[in-house]
Amino acid sequence: MSVRKYLQDYDYLLERLYKKVPPKSGEATYEIPEPQVIRIGNQTVIRNFREIAEKLNRDPMLVARFLQRELATGGSYDPGSGQLALNIKVSRRVIKQFLDVFVNTYVRCPTCGSYHTKLERRGRAWILVCLACGAEQPVPPL
Repeated sequence: MSVRKYLQDYDYLLERLYKKVPPKSGEATYEIPEPQVIRIGNQTVIRNFREIAEKLNRDPMLVARFLQRELATGGSYDPGSGQLALNIKVSRRVIKQFLDVFVNTYVRCPTCGSYHTKLERRGRAWILVCLACGAEQPVPPL
């Protein structure tokens, strides 16, 4: 078999393979809304907290608990207005950094990198279940 014939067959087979493989479904980047932060006295209020939690596909109470634990402060989530009030002065940049940590720990699949996941509680353990590849990964407790 000549080299030219071999390369033609290879190109044909490679093109045929690419037609059969579905395009990658995962998003290259995962953009969460920029936190709208206002400070009232010694409190920090995140006005669009509900939208952030919905984009993450997580319960707002879980995300609020994570932020309160990481910032070592108390706070309250108002389901009516969708705002989170934290009992500390904190900048938008710091909140954004902690939300990025939350995404990497509790949202992004460590196996395939997909953001289409859900959190399940099994007994005392939290499990991150990927809806794209089916992988299950234990995560730190919330």
